Amino acid sequence: MESDTYTGAVEGARKTIILRSLDGRKKAADSQLAYRVWLTVRRLAVFLVGIWIMSYGIVCVVKAHLGAAPWDVLHLGIALHTGLSFGRVQQMAGLVILLTACLILKKWPSFGSIANMVLVGEFCDWIIRWQLVPEWQHLAARIGLFVVGIAVWGFGTGIYIESRLGAGPRDWLMLALHQTTGWAIRWVRTFLEIFAVAVGFALGGPFSAGTIVFSLSIGHSTEYGLRVAAKLCNRFVKGGETYETVH
Repeated sequence: MESDTYTGAVEGARKTIILRSLDGRKKAADSQLAYRVWLTVRRLAVFLVGIWIMSYGIVCVVKAHLGAAPWDVLHLGIALHTGLSFGRVQQMAGLVILLTACLILKKWPSFGSIANMVLVGEFCDWIIRWQLVPEWQHLAARIGLFVVGIAVWGFGTGIYIESRLGAGPRDWLMLALHQTTGWAIRWVRTFLEIFAVAVGFALGGPFSAGTIVFSLSIGHSTEYGLRVAAKLCNRFVKGGETYETVH
């Protein structure tokens, strides 16, 4: 009789321990899920801020009228012949580029790549429509706007990369061609930008000295932007995992 009582007590204790263990695991899982959701929300906020700042820099460079960035020479050249807005052309070109990269890589794009494609064009159109960037005629003012544009563009790029939600369509294409051809990323990027400028210039896009200055300086601006963004945003986006960044 005493043996049966002892056995029942042991069995009851074992069940209690198991139930507590399961309950603890459930709470840990719920806590981890809540953390992941909150981390994603924070990263999305950082991503949106970065895309907006970068878009403002893009419009500053365009509005300076000293020569657009290589890809924007193409975008503006297409816009001249289609009647579409600058931002809408960015989106359409981004879609074609992203689909091409996905076919080459044989993989689906990340959320960040799709959001980048949609939002940069949309934000640029809003900034132009709301006249948030001034139109200046004086050369000194336009040079100042151009320099500010490059700095803001690089800073915004650093912030959106720091969100760790994925690269933009053109970076995807650059990676795809790098993996397919074996060329160094710097040469793939150079080839793509020369191609974009050549086609854009043929279509009447604004190629000028500023295009060359931009190509030589945007890397330095982005590198500085990445360092600043890491200090400002790291505590908001840090999750312990590694992520892929194209330099």
